[in-house]
Amino acid sequence: MGQVASRTGSVAVTSTTVDDALRVGTDVYHPHRLRLLDESRPFDMRLRAVTYGPVTVGKLSYAGPVRIETDDMEVAYEANVPLAGELGCEAGTERFVASPDRAVLFGPDGPTSMTGFGRGRPILGVRLDRVAVEHTLADLAGASEPLRAAPLVDLTTGRGREWWLVLRSLLDLLSGFDDRSSLVHNELVMRPLTQSLLTGMLLAADHPLLPRLLEPAEVHLPGTVRRAQDIMHDRAAEPLSVPDVARATGLSTRGLQAAFRQHLGLTPIEYLRRVRLERAHADLITADPAVATVAQVAHRWGFTHVGRFAAHYRARYGTSPSVALRSGS
Repeated sequence: MGQVASRTGSVAVTSTTVDDALRVGTDVYHPHRLRLLDESRPFDMRLRAVTYGPVTVGKLSYAGPVRIETDDMEVAYEANVPLAGELGCEAGTERFVASPDRAVLFGPDGPTSMTGFGRGRPILGVRLDRVAVEHTLADLAGASEPLRAAPLVDLTTGRGREWWLVLRSLLDLLSGFDDRSSLVHNELVMRPLTQSLLTGMLLAADHPLLPRLLEPAEVHLPGTVRRAQDIMHDRAAEPLSVPDVARATGLSTRGLQAAFRQHLGLTPIEYLRRVRLERAHADLITADPAVATVAQVAHRWGFTHVGRFAAHYRARYGTSPSVALRSGS
């Protein structure tokens, strides 16, 4: 598998030309073609979108009806929910209709199209990085393969309705887009929320691996947790992931997560972060600030993003890592 996208950003655009709308849509989602179905209307495209890591969520509208076509998206899956009216959709040779009650899910392979839109008929468009989707599916199901999902997701009942509640919360947050202090621009809020959206999609869509995802995770004895803890302490400076720890202890990723939650009240990644923060803290308060830097210490203990490291450090120790480095306290 490739590398998971780690983009972060936001865009608010009103385009009055097709060329500009194509450029923006390509930058935010993927390359596509755009055909106007009523050229008597002035062209107007509006998009408000945010990207956190592998997930982009945006509200997209056109003043008049249009047809959007893509070739293979290759690097992403895409889910679209019309917020009013219906959307005629095609994926390869299949045809179906999306509506506020039925989301359409496009895979990365094969041509797609959507026909509809018009004033008062926006959609919620979600781009999901292919590597992230397939990594998450492999972690949850223990099978490394593409997602082969049915093209429509029922949003009115069961897990589909619950997934829509996650989508709806993101849509509601987008209403505060113009306020830079809004939670929609807060990475600490949005990253876990967008990850929940990705995982929720895997649980809401119909696909061959769904039964594995719905099986109760087996909870193992505390001895297994202790072995996992030992691995995290011994290999904290290595590029260690939760699936690595799970494999080393003979568990599935879900089994390890369930065991940690039951016996420690933490997820494995939270525990590993705590171990690494303790090591980084010890280095910071003993290092020579004339020689060492916060970035060096953060990278040594697996924190690739210094800003996020500083936020975690402050939450744990009540001060910034730069202050700890200077004061030795």
